[in-house]
Amino acid sequence: MATTPCPQRGAIVTYLNPDVLAPTAFLRGVVIGDHVVDPETSHAWVPVLLPGRTVSVLDTRNIIEVHVPGGARSGPGHAPGNP
Repeated sequence: MATTPCPQRGAIVTYLNPDVLAPTAFLRGVVIGDHVVDPETSHAWVPVLLPGRTVSVLDTRNIIEVHVPGGARSGPGHAPGNP
């Protein structure tokens, strides 16, 4: 199984909302720290600051797009060299 890349601090991430009953399917936040790996599942998790100034710890498998300020986007539909 391929590993999910871990965005660096300051990256803006768009991710799948884990709350299936929420009206919004995708959310955005800013990565505010280093990733940690769950030793039981080997999933990487990153702390994310959400627009309401709350912090969530996000499974990187839910990230669909990463935008590094001053850099290029990555994720589905954003090939390297095509920001």
